[in-house]
Amino acid sequence: MGAELASLASSAAATIANLLATDAWEQVKKKIGVLWRRFRPDQAAGIEAELERGHLEIRDADDTVALAITRDWESRLLRLLDAEPTVADELSRVVAELRQVQAGRPGQGRVWQSAKASGQSTVIQVGGNATLGQPIPLPDRRPPGAQSP
Repeated sequence: MGAELASLASSAAATIANLLATDAWEQVKKKIGVLWRRFRPDQAAGIEAELERGHLEIRDADDTVALAITRDWESRLLRLLDAEPTVADELSRVVAELRQVQAGRPGQGRVWQSAKASGQSTVIQVGGNATLGQPIPLPDRRPPGAQSP
């Protein structure tokens, strides 16, 4: 499995877990249920039951439990992507739709992020707004009248 599919699974799992902690969890159940019915119809009812269970668990969960739920969904999605590589486009579409739901509900739920870097790679994770590129100059914090070094 390529890095792109692994990244997609990780991103999708984080989106699912974040939304399970909000009032939008039923939309997650519906969209992920449809995805499973299309590619693994025999598992769809079980997946929807797991989403319900995840919603109940994550509402009052600490960060450790929330991370475990995220990793659990990442594992499920990795296995689905490995068995059915054609699911990637559909999963990308579903994640994009769920992110629109997430963007429309600022401040609800909690955010959990995880990343893996190997070799000489770099991981940058941001919660909220960010600008990447040139550093933003910081204001001079020296006392008035202090000399520049």
